Amino acid sequence: MRTVVQLVLLVSVAEAVLCLLVLCVTRVVRNRRERALRRTAAGTRHLVVEAASGEVPSALAVLAALDRRSWQAAEPTVTRLLSRVKGSSHRTLTDLLVRRGTVDAALADAGRRRSLRRARAATVLALTGPSLRADPVRGPAARHVLHDLLGHRSVTVRETAVRALGRLGDPVSAGLLLTALDPPRRVAPGLVGDALVRLGPAAVEALTRATADGGDEQHRALAVELLGLIKDRRALPALSAALDDPAPMVRAAAAAALGRVGEPAAVAALTGTVGADPSDRVVVAAAEALGLIGDESAVPVLERTLRRGPYRPAHTAARALLRLGPAGRAALDGAAGGPDPAGAHARETLSLVLDERGGPDR
Repeated sequence: MRTVVQLVLLVSVAEAVLCLLVLCVTRVVRNRRERALRRTAAGTRHLVVEAASGEVPSALAVLAALDRRSWQAAEPTVTRLLSRVKGSSHRTLTDLLVRRGTVDAALADAGRRRSLRRARAATVLALTGPSLRADPVRGPAARHVLHDLLGHRSVTVRETAVRALGRLGDPVSAGLLLTALDPPRRVAPGLVGDALVRLGPAAVEALTRATADGGDEQHRALAVELLGLIKDRRALPALSAALDDPAPMVRAAAAAALGRVGEPAAVAALTGTVGADPSDRVVVAAAEALGLIGDESAVPVLERTLRRGPYRPAHTAARALLRLGPAGRAALDGAAGGPDPAGAHARETLSLVLDERGGPDR
């Protein structure tokens, strides 16, 4: 019995030693391979830079003809640089990835079962998106697979697909990006918003519909906010209509968006909001917007808000008046002599002018 136990122990020790040797050999081989890849990458880095800059036309041909191992070392440099360049440099590097089969491999991997491969594929499509959308074959193919990935069970895959669609810039994607805000497979509003802003004017139609769809008020507020960031005049009717939304969150976002767009055509709607909206939050946003637009026709309603409004609306109205030229300054001067809160707001605001000019006692 003792001999059997000793034999079992010896076998166990031998197996442990063998596993340790295999692990050490594997690590040594991997380290050597990684060092070789780094050396090869260092040797090809100048080619990638030269190809992207266009200063050495032959560099692109050399990269396109690299053997498989050398390209494996150079590819990470190409993808890193791709995220930092625009215009012709971006198109050149995207063309290189197309010629090397990286883009086609990504389109194929986007349909694989493993989430990691799908996420990596979406990353490649995100990096190449700005130039890939001009490709009559791969552009629509990328859009199609990315639309499918919006419903993937992995949040990482969904988030990467949202970023990729924003960079791809296809207007067809705007409506689907908005659906990524819905449960159960939702994506963070910030990521969706960034993608839609990247689409720019192409997203205006879908966002305009979202402001009046009667759904979640947070979704309506986000759509309104994004229209303000895009600053497209076509959104003015929808933004003005959103000033009558039942949710104060949406009305405040609409007022702020109109201020960002900065069109005088919005002044009438904003002055009506300042004078009649029951929410201080909305009145503050509308007063700030009037100050940004800078139309002197807003002086009367802002002056009334300064003299009669609660603290925050009155304070904001005073700051807005300061932006409205001589007429706004005259309204502040008229209120500054009073002992009431309006006078305090006006004097504080006028002191900003003195501070900017150096002050009387400097």
